[in-house]
Amino acid sequence: MPVLQLPDFDQTLAISSGQLDAFELSECHGAACGLLCRHPSSQADTYMSLLDSLELVKSPDNPLAGQLSELHHATASQLDDEQLRLALWLPGDEEPLDDRTEALARWCTGFLAGLESGHDLALDMLSGDVSDALSDLEHIAQADMTGEGDAEEEETALMEIIEYIRVVALMMREELSLPKPQDRVH
Repeated sequence: MPVLQLPDFDQTLAISSGQLDAFELSECHGAACGLLCRHPSSQADTYMSLLDSLELVKSPDNPLAGQLSELHHATASQLDDEQLRLALWLPGDEEPLDDRTEALARWCTGFLAGLESGHDLALDMLSGDVSDALSDLEHIAQADMTGEGDAEEEETALMEIIEYIRVVALMMREELSLPKPQDRVH
């Protein structure tokens, strides 16, 4: 089954008509990833309720609600993809490094909030590697870009952090996945 692509970031930003900024859009995707890692069968209405409780999106108009629903559906597809083609929904490379760093920090904030939704699973029961990775995400969520280093080195560092976060999300999905019937030993 082909993996679904995320909606176009800039188009969604335009559709939001000021209801969301670029940082909040990234946070919305992080929340979708966290929610779907925690509750893989969650539906778009659960996702929209999460966004409402996080005070990210309250009563979105139909075009924005449609885009966010599409985002949820595409995110579920990417997290289920056996070829691990999860993409993080962030501003494009043409945007300033400071803005992309802030968006990534907000993505992490949303991811952690999505993971914490519901109380049916103790996150303290996770493996050491995953717990350490969650701690890393908490630190990244508090990132503050100073822009004092070499621009090329900072760009490379940001790309490496994005890849690390992508892998952490996939690890979390795997860690929280329930055993599938075909995985059972008979």
